[in-house]
Amino acid sequence: MGFPIRRPRFPPLAWRNVIHGGRRSLAALSGAAFALTMVLLQLGFLEAVEITAVNNFDQLDFDVILLSSRYEQFYAPGFLPMERLRQAAGLDSVLATTPLYASFGLWRCPPYPLDSAAGDGETESQTGALGRWLAGSRLRRPLQRRELFVLGFDLDNSPFRSPLREIIDEYRPQLRLTDRVLLNSLSHPDFGWDLRHRFHDWELGKTAVEVVGGFPMMRGFAADSTVICSDENFVKLCEYGSRETINFGLLKVLPDAVGATIARLKSMLPPDVLVYSRAGILKRESDHWVNQTSTGKLFAFGVLVAVVVAAVVVHQVLSNDVREHLPEYATLKAMGYSTARLTGVVVAQSLIYMVLSFAASVVIAAVVYRITAALAGVPMRMTAENLARTLLLAVVVGAATGLLTAYKLRYAEPADLF
Repeated sequence: MGFPIRRPRFPPLAWRNVIHGGRRSLAALSGAAFALTMVLLQLGFLEAVEITAVNNFDQLDFDVILLSSRYEQFYAPGFLPMERLRQAAGLDSVLATTPLYASFGLWRCPPYPLDSAAGDGETESQTGALGRWLAGSRLRRPLQRRELFVLGFDLDNSPFRSPLREIIDEYRPQLRLTDRVLLNSLSHPDFGWDLRHRFHDWELGKTAVEVVGGFPMMRGFAADSTVICSDENFVKLCEYGSRETINFGLLKVLPDAVGATIARLKSMLPPDVLVYSRAGILKRESDHWVNQTSTGKLFAFGVLVAVVVAAVVVHQVLSNDVREHLPEYATLKAMGYSTARLTGVVVAQSLIYMVLSFAASVVIAAVVYRITAALAGVPMRMTAENLARTLLLAVVVGAATGLLTAYKLRYAEPADLF
């Protein structure tokens, strides 16, 4: 004669508590889902910062780069003399050298509609975020001037990689003409790319220019648009002074000679020059935007705040639930349930809240990612790594919150039932 086998309760007690929790469960799920959505958004913004931090360098073809000793980041590169590039070209391991010029300039942005008077109708600042997203490039806006980033280079010595290299080859004859530029086709709508065939009164700085074509370059947190032009046009349009002062010195070197070339350059060049490998400058640029600026720190702090919010919401709901059901838990103790087993029920209930909230947050975040990318023009990507991080955070917060709440079970005494 065998002993009866205790079959597990189905559905489990924790799941029953969630189902029959009513408004309490809905409040826990809503609060936790909102918090986890914020976690995914903050991680998405951090991912966007990392991507845009190195995007400009990703467009350039180089193995080693010379920078000013006052270099801060790509949009504030400082200056160095062309002579440093000529000195580097004297090394046997250096195959080619390319100067690159960079500066900000004021761009004359067309109004929309084109026949509207400046200031007529509702403008961008008066329209809500949803309205701007729905309107897109058709948002009513006045004639204005906005700052964009300008890159100049030798047309016979292009510093870019594909596909920009092929685009420049196509437009090279037009770019040789005075005051001709290419405009970033992924610019903020204010800069007028969609109106290029109907608007012809472009200006860069104090000079009228002609947009002869476009190129795709991802926007960053420091510039909503970019134009590229010949070095001669750059010096004129940006009132730069001389082509003998450059901002970036790009070097192509022999295979497997990067380390030796950098060592020789550091030993022979004066201290007004910084020398980096491609991997080195990408690492520095990413560290600057993610760890050194308020942008990266803000998003990292946002993750912490969202996690705390999720923990507080779930803990509050669980605490109220345990307190109101102390008689039931006391009954279960009288039936033979141990405190450890009941603690497992509370922890499981907390984990159910967090896992269901995570599933909802993924759906919500996917929609918000798309809207944010359209509004801000930054790459919002929901990566498997960030999903795994958020799920891990949800599980850890759920388990910790459940354990913190379970201490109330000590008040569930069977003797109180009589």
